Amino acid sequence: MMSNPGDLVLDCFVGSGTTAAVAQKLGRRWIAADVNKGAIQTTSKRLQAIIREQIAAQAQSQPALPGVSPESSPPSPCSLSFSVYRVNDYDLQVQHNEAINLAVELVGIQRTKTDTFFDGTRGRHLVKIVPFNHPLTPLDLQLLQDELKARPDEERDVTVVCLGKEIAVDAWLDDYNKHHPINKIDVIELRTDQKYGKFFLHQPAQARVSIERRDGDAGEDEHIVVEIEDFISPTIVERLEMDTPLFKAHIPDWRAMVDVVMIDTAYDGQVFNIALSDVPEKKDDLVAGTYQLPAPPQPTTVAVKIIDMLGEEVLVTATV
Repeated sequence: MMSNPGDLVLDCFVGSGTTAAVAQKLGRRWIAADVNKGAIQTTSKRLQAIIREQIAAQAQSQPALPGVSPESSPPSPCSLSFSVYRVNDYDLQVQHNEAINLAVELVGIQRTKTDTFFDGTRGRHLVKIVPFNHPLTPLDLQLLQDELKARPDEERDVTVVCLGKEIAVDAWLDDYNKHHPINKIDVIELRTDQKYGKFFLHQPAQARVSIERRDGDAGEDEHIVVEIEDFISPTIVERLEMDTPLFKAHIPDWRAMVDVVMIDTAYDGQVFNIALSDVPEKKDDLVAGTYQLPAPPQPTTVAVKIIDMLGEEVLVTATV
């Protein structure tokens, strides 16, 4: 309502893609975003169908009739293609604050909210936590040194907590500590430290899926039956056990861990074209887990994509 043909429409929480779909139909450019991978897949499928219809309509279009004004015709689409960009490392970034809190608890850091640079203290050491989206680099250490120079009265040593480090870091630290008897710097690397090395021990989600071609009843064509027999997300189980440390997490129905199930019945190994998408409508709804789809006459590769509640994907394929 508030835009004109050719304008750019932004939807930051695209969901099932209604805003982008209407913008495409009404000749607007659009940008659609969502943190949920299932939403992106569903929106992509919806827009692919719309664009195919627009391409077919353009191929069959006739020259404008005399006396028919352009305003009476629907606006032409601004584009007949789109791209999907992954603009962040979802699996790490969406959990970044939680990871920092876990590191604080694990290493024994006392948070300091009044300090604009250092994250807290550990005994008599100042602590700096390097963002977990990159390894510790000499540039990080140079910024730390510059901060210490701006605090000439600071006599405490510094502990840097990081998730990996560049090779050049060790040489930088050796040279720095030789020339600085005060404000020495040590590093706790969470991935390799003997005490904290299991901090980010990740076990991927796994699924047991049955995919088979079955004969139809009398007069019916063959069909493909997909049955998800079991699914486990160790990351979700671990998070539940962190919330209730005195008890082992028990999830009676694997479907409670699944956000969306998508199936491609003609998977080429590169582009996932959704033939079926199972996205529960309500918060308490669960995916079905068993699906029946039309089978092409020739052998085909079926791909089943399962996305859990934390956004981790499992892809299972079979040729039937």
